[in-house]
Amino acid sequence: MNRRSFLMTPLGAVVVAAAASGQSGYKAESAGPCTLPDVSDAMKASLQSEGVRVVDAKGVLCETWLRKIIPQKAGSSDSQYSTVDNGTFAGIINYPARAGDYRGQILKPGIYTMRFQAMPADGNHMGCAPSTDIVLLAPAAADKDPNAIIGYDELVKMSLKGSGTSHPIPLYLTIPEGAQGAAFRSADEHHWAVEIKTKAQPAGGAEVEVPIAIILIGKAEG
Repeated sequence: MNRRSFLMTPLGAVVVAAAASGQSGYKAESAGPCTLPDVSDAMKASLQSEGVRVVDAKGVLCETWLRKIIPQKAGSSDSQYSTVDNGTFAGIINYPARAGDYRGQILKPGIYTMRFQAMPADGNHMGCAPSTDIVLLAPAAADKDPNAIIGYDELVKMSLKGSGTSHPIPLYLTIPEGAQGAAFRSADEHHWAVEIKTKAQPAGGAEVEVPIAIILIGKAEG
């Protein structure tokens, strides 16, 4: 199985680094439509009508709304992470309380956009993860157009507004396991993910059901 593949099956996972205590108590539940104040009307219209909320006995870890249809690169014939243009809008994630990103940085409470991005192939990122597949987060108030493809340098600048550090906010995309509904589950011994299905549309092709995988608990080991 190609690690970068969306798998053409129901679900995916979102990776967010956070404190690993109590991870077994989390569960996924419906969050309803996105009505968050910082999200533009154009962004809201592009999202799935049902979001996913990850909760435990202490409260909400995050809420996520994926884009209804993930556009693919021109000339693509299937749907993989690698067939999505860098800078493509993926969805919205809301943190009501402090959490963390895949780099281990503190992630401030807030509403963020998620955009696909491959990690740079340089010495600073070697060994950080099994693949280069991530989304970068930016404050939703600074990112309004779901159809825009944002270049790397500009996306990093936007993400830095949310991190308050010298590094943008990454969340790692991992292999989906094909759950039949939204689920919070172990990705491996040190990482936990939420799985959500959406759709993709290869250029010139029909819509297909795909998963997106994002790690919510656990950070880079490199």
